[in-house]
Amino acid sequence: MLQETTTGYTVTFLIIGIVVILFFVIFFYLFIIQLHRRRILHQKEVVDLKVQYEQTILLSQLEIQEQTFKNISQEIHDNIGQVLSLAKLNLNTITHTENVETIALTEELLGKAISDLRDLSKSLNSEKITDIGICRAIKHELNIIEKVAHIKTVFNCDDEEVELGDEQTIIAFRMMQEILNNILKHAKATQITADITSDEHNTAIVITDNGKGFDIDKLNTTETGIGLKSIQQRCKLINAQCTINSSPGKGTGIQIVIQNTYNKSI
Repeated sequence: MLQETTTGYTVTFLIIGIVVILFFVIFFYLFIIQLHRRRILHQKEVVDLKVQYEQTILLSQLEIQEQTFKNISQEIHDNIGQVLSLAKLNLNTITHTENVETIALTEELLGKAISDLRDLSKSLNSEKITDIGICRAIKHELNIIEKVAHIKTVFNCDDEEVELGDEQTIIAFRMMQEILNNILKHAKATQITADITSDEHNTAIVITDNGKGFDIDKLNTTETGIGLKSIQQRCKLINAQCTINSSPGKGTGIQIVIQNTYNKSI
């Protein structure tokens, strides 16, 4: 009888011990899972803060850049443009007939300089860009390229009243300038095509060229790669997606898709 009672106590203590051990095992298991989740959450918060910090810095840089461009644009309009216009007017007052051809050529060159400066002023002034809209701004930029670089350009826009916010318009236009600049510097293209399509949700801007192209896998080791990386970083500021298609000898196509729902002034 005593032996049976002792055996019963032993079994009871054994069961209690097993339960206690299982409790601690489960407790430590849940504790480790919770600790792992907290670590993952902390890492995500660190990454989010880093991205937010980088976007804040980039946005600040863009704001400073736009203010600088605006100041330069105003300086061109108020001073340099005025001086050239006065010089052109003064040429018309010269009555000497022996230098008619020289005067006519000088007047023509001054007229071209004034026109080019006006074009540059429009490209730099963010207020004018938002006033005329992304379609007319890009078309204007392509016209400048045709005149200056003598590269054929093709422009297609299904709706010139594309609904984008001011910040979207400015940043998208600056990205297009960066893309066009890369084409002029690196592509050796003879034709550039810009297509803009828009619906109630998205606006897509596609820039293609018939240049020499490049290996996308080597983007990070080239100057072109640096420029395109900057474009991708700017896309994040306006809820846009950037897609790049290129291969050696087959030209390059870059598509920027912007969500129309985002509307904020820079």
